[in-house]
Amino acid sequence: MKIAIITGASSGLGVEFTKAIISRYQNLDEIWIVARRKERLENIAQSYPNIKIRVIPLDLSDDTSYDELHRIFIETKPDIKILINNAGLDINGRFDSMEVEDIINMVNINIKGMTVVNRLCFPYMKKGSFAIITGSVSSFVPVPSQAVYSSSKIYVKFLAQALREEVKEKGINVCLLCPGNMDTEMNIRSEAKVQKKKVARLPYLDMKMLTVKALQKAESGKSIYTPGAFYKSYRLLGKLFPASFMMKFTKNFFNAD
Repeated sequence: MKIAIITGASSGLGVEFTKAIISRYQNLDEIWIVARRKERLENIAQSYPNIKIRVIPLDLSDDTSYDELHRIFIETKPDIKILINNAGLDINGRFDSMEVEDIINMVNINIKGMTVVNRLCFPYMKKGSFAIITGSVSSFVPVPSQAVYSSSKIYVKFLAQALREEVKEKGINVCLLCPGNMDTEMNIRSEAKVQKKKVARLPYLDMKMLTVKALQKAESGKSIYTPGAFYKSYRLLGKLFPASFMMKFTKNFFNAD
């Protein structure tokens, strides 16, 4: 059974990836969508009555979700052609005033969940399969007021790069996607926000175009994709200049306040 599996599929980038995969890969037997909010997943599945979509409601911050996903894999033994490891959480704020629960949730989803999903899926991937792991431009330079989030995305960046090296000899590609501003639930675009939040003044990306291009690049063997000229330039500057210098820029423009 040839499948695509998308985590974080109930909103934002996950929804757009689901749409793009349905349109682009019509030879799949099933598309599995994974997220915490069951009702939203069911609404997505009902929108495509002619496509076999399996709804898997799991909270990837909870260890028991990994046991459930593992059980499903053992029972079905899928041939995972496409993995979109997209679940993530971004909560901004000064570290010393953040809720401990928010910090733990970000670490659990962005690091533990991201890691374990890869580990569970990779044994079911073969030559010609590919994975897209969602990172962030926040991994290019440390970001004050995003200390935990940007640190977690550095982990994701290194994980994706190391995994790509491990599995490329098997004919499996791992592509790290590093998007910037997007109009999602975590970062809703509005005139009011543009006036109030500095980060909202940065370029917003077209998620529909982004997901199609990310699939194309991953399928062709690319290792990393940073959408948008502004964010590509930022990535380059992050390589050329010391973090202490670049943090002056991120402090002024990438934080939430």
